[in-house]
Amino acid sequence: MKTMKKMKTMKVYSIFVVISLMVIGASSCEKYDEYDNLEVIENTYSGNVIIESGGADPGGDFTGNGDSGVYSFVWNNPTSRAELNFDITTPTGSVQFILRDAKGKEVLNKTRSAGGNDTFSGVSEKGDQGMWLVEITLTDFNGDGSFSLSPVD
Repeated sequence: MKTMKKMKTMKVYSIFVVISLMVIGASSCEKYDEYDNLEVIENTYSGNVIIESGGADPGGDFTGNGDSGVYSFVWNNPTSRAELNFDITTPTGSVQFILRDAKGKEVLNKTRSAGGNDTFSGVSEKGDQGMWLVEITLTDFNGDGSFSLSPVD
């Protein structure tokens, strides 16, 4: 009798664990859905970042005087890829763009530094459509730059 009761308890416990894992897994699939398009997630950059155009094709400018930090925002990408264009004019520092798809997978990671190739134009790896995270990391950045994003098939 005790063995039957113990087996039932283990079965109920196992079902509870499986359901809990399913809920956790499902909630992590839609990583940025709670945010609005172009909503700023993090801004530790002491310089300026201005998003001048919105919607499906956001673009903006950034400036700095030796400033460092991260500026990130959510972008609603209706396709599975994105085209990123950015350029910098700076005697010092660097700018890194990281794009993460709707599930948080890194699909693009590019850095441009002073003294090197100061322009990037390219297409991300394939990702899941939906709310993407755009992370801009500026390090000792002294100058200005601009960027644009576009959804591509």
